[in-house]
Amino acid sequence: MRTSAFRIILFFALLPVFSGTALARVVELDPEARQMISLRAAIARGIEQNFNLRVDELDVPIRREEVTVADSAFDPALQASLYTGERQILSGEVLYEDEYRYIRQTGADAGIRKRWKFGLQSGLTFRTVRTENNSLADTLDPDYQNFLILNLTQPLLRDFGFRVNTTQIRISENQVQAAVYNYLNQAQQLAARIENAYFTLSNALAVLGFRIESRELARELMEGNRTRLRQGMIAVTEVQQAETAVAARDEEVIAARQQVETVTNRLKDLLEIDPGDPLYDAPLATEPIPGVTLPYPEREKAVSVAIHRRPDLKRLHIAVENQDIRLAFFRNRKLPRLDLGATLGVNGLAGEERPVTLFGINETSPLTGDYEDAYSSMVEDEGYEWSVDLTFSYPMGNRAAEARYAKSRMEKRQAIYRVKRLEGGIITAVRNSLVTVQRSLERVRVAEHFENLARTTLDQEMTRMRRGLSDTFRILDFQDDLVRARIRKVNAVIDFHQGMANLYRAMGANLDRYDIVAEVDSEALERPLPAGFPID
Repeated sequence: MRTSAFRIILFFALLPVFSGTALARVVELDPEARQMISLRAAIARGIEQNFNLRVDELDVPIRREEVTVADSAFDPALQASLYTGERQILSGEVLYEDEYRYIRQTGADAGIRKRWKFGLQSGLTFRTVRTENNSLADTLDPDYQNFLILNLTQPLLRDFGFRVNTTQIRISENQVQAAVYNYLNQAQQLAARIENAYFTLSNALAVLGFRIESRELARELMEGNRTRLRQGMIAVTEVQQAETAVAARDEEVIAARQQVETVTNRLKDLLEIDPGDPLYDAPLATEPIPGVTLPYPEREKAVSVAIHRRPDLKRLHIAVENQDIRLAFFRNRKLPRLDLGATLGVNGLAGEERPVTLFGINETSPLTGDYEDAYSSMVEDEGYEWSVDLTFSYPMGNRAAEARYAKSRMEKRQAIYRVKRLEGGIITAVRNSLVTVQRSLERVRVAEHFENLARTTLDQEMTRMRRGLSDTFRILDFQDDLVRARIRKVNAVIDFHQGMANLYRAMGANLDRYDIVAEVDSEALERPLPAGFPID
């Protein structure tokens, strides 16, 4: 009987008790076939496929179009009009053949106007008019008049200068760069979420592997106890304890499998793995969990890198710059309006001769001719006009401009406060990530010690059992201690790697860490849309 008991106990002692290669063999321990995906491939796919990131990617060309819109305010504009009409006004004057004054005009205007970036507004207009009337004093009927007029208006105070008039262009150009930084920031955030989800899945798979091995140990113990019970070596309670342990560990396996499936779905969502994708229904497997020997930067260097590289901080610096641009613009708007205007033009006249008799004398016009002659008259007959004016205006109190300037100053202060708050948040994130990394390393060392103690204790208890000094309950209890030690160790290892992921995210360097470049290019506009969503 002692020999049989010794053989049975020796059989249990030789069972695999969570070997050190368990982390690397999680997929083998899981009966499901899993699709392996590397961490770098997961991050690259997420950046390529994630729809939220595509939204931010498209914001860059959208902002570029806003630059074009702002710059188009200085494009020349053509304008033209045609008109015709007549008036018949009752009149008591003797200068008309009838009791009314009759005028019929048909004409056209064509011109070009342009606003210049230093403030000048210019317009060049050509006007041609054909006029019929019943005047007794007009020696031409119908007559043809042509006008060529140049109008110039140059602000001297408000709206004067290149920087003031290009305010919206410069803001829009900055918004393009801000959109690029926002895209990079969102890409880094997405990469950090993917990295954390990936390691969470690694952790869940490792725990599932431990739970499966733990359950198999309990089953082996249960079968051994049943054999020993049939041989009359132990009481039935020993078998019941083992059966209870199997049931409890079955429940733990189910819970671990649930965690794996939940985390897998979360990772697939980040990677935009949709129905129709080969990976949609496939369980995923991760790479073996790396060790904890990775180097990490010192706090001062990490903070310095973060302050200089974080794209969200650069975006806020651009916001401050834009507030400076707006502040200068609204400072200019506080000035009175003083505009220098000038008009320069030539005109010509021709028409059909209509002799007029005044005071017994027949009068005719030297400008008779057809419509084409009205053009030559513009050059030959010295019809011209010019004027210069200086216009001043200033609203009493100028409250609107003062309020906009005060509002802009306060908005700049807000932008500065946001920069300082984000800088503080970045420093805190770096410090906390380093704390996580360093404390996780300490936890790994403690967990390894705890694991060694739990293994030693289990071995000693197995020796006691061989001598008939222990029982099933104690063996199961010490097996659970070893399981918890393994789980604590893998949790500490995963926390280390997630701390490293958060550290490099806080530094704005997590994509560089995996040699992944997130950039905006023209292909963003050519990506196919999801089915059923036409763009036009």
